[in-house]
Amino acid sequence: MKRIIAAICGLLLASTVALAQAAQPAQGGDMMKKEKGEKKEKKMKAAAPASDADIQKCITDKLANSEKLKSQGFSATVSGGVATLTGKAANAGSKGAATRIAKSCGAKEVTNNIEAPPVAKPAKKSEKKEEKKA
Repeated sequence: MKRIIAAICGLLLASTVALAQAAQPAQGGDMMKKEKGEKKEKKMKAAAPASDADIQKCITDKLANSEKLKSQGFSATVSGGVATLTGKAANAGSKGAATRIAKSCGAKEVTNNIEAPPVAKPAKKSEKKEEKKA
């Protein structure tokens, strides 16, 4: 009998707390959404410069500020919103990173003429079996 009374009291307490929370409006909910929207707009404006010169400067600055890419000496030119990247990469990942940087700066299209060493392809299963037998 004591357990039943304790369970009923617990349910009443839980329902009271739930109703009290539902009755109060969320504080700052609309304000936070508005602030997030404004931050997104600022990022989009900063990430997408309008002119070719702005896009080229953005790409050049980001390449120069990247610890891994600045030593590789990549260069970028922009014409009509199309970025052309040139240079010699240490690996395929650096080539891809340069492309992502150009796109993040607002280039409509990226022509990546950066030379990178070929990616080693994994050995086929049949080749692995032959290696184990030998």
